[in-house]
Amino acid sequence: MKTKISIWILAAGVLLASCSTPAKTGLLRDLDYNIPEEAIPAPELRLKMDDRISIQVFSEQLELAAPFNTAGVQIEGDASSLLSATYGVDARGDIEFPILGTLHVEGKTLNEVQKMIADEIAQRGYIKDPVVKAELENFTVTVLGELGQMVIPVEGNSMNLLQVMAQLSNDLETAKLPDVMVIRTVDGKREAYRVDFQSKDIYNSPVFYLQQNDIVYVKPRGLKLSNGGDLFLKILSPTISAVSAIAYMLLWSAR
Repeated sequence: MKTKISIWILAAGVLLASCSTPAKTGLLRDLDYNIPEEAIPAPELRLKMDDRISIQVFSEQLELAAPFNTAGVQIEGDASSLLSATYGVDARGDIEFPILGTLHVEGKTLNEVQKMIADEIAQRGYIKDPVVKAELENFTVTVLGELGQMVIPVEGNSMNLLQVMAQLSNDLETAKLPDVMVIRTVDGKREAYRVDFQSKDIYNSPVFYLQQNDIVYVKPRGLKLSNGGDLFLKILSPTISAVSAIAYMLLWSAR
């Protein structure tokens, strides 16, 4: 009878000890040292419906560029600078630009928009050599799930998944890193992609470089205990482990 009780205590100790030990976490666990791999450059963002872009036109003669900048000319002392204006991409993929009228920008990169506007201004004879600067104003990434909820504004025109992870300060132990979901809207349709943060294959994912309004959902890993249950397990498991070790020695000595 004592032998059976010892065996049950040993089994309980092993079970609780395994529950209290977190599974291996960490990013890029299969990435090897000193083995170069091809780095895929960040693709240029393409404009979508409901995007907001700021556009600024420059010229050596400020008065020539002023009509294309709806904010006009700002003068501070002896320094003059042109202010940019923000345009929304409508349901047809167009913007209404001063002087030039309706311009179709959906599907174009910012560089393509800059060149298109500069060419139109030059070809119509308004400015000989205009310089156009366009920037995306609504580049944000939404993070949901186990590592917190936040909306990350992106400065510049590039952000990847690892840069998103670097901004999250939560503990990775409870996150299901091999199965993170990225939701992207393309041509009015939402598509979900599975991403493994523990594999170097993440670099080859079509969503490694994020786009405007992407959603990153981090799932919880396995059974999640309440705070009270987790504390109870942390306190109880060392005691049970010690008892199971003693029972194991008694079991062998009784043979």
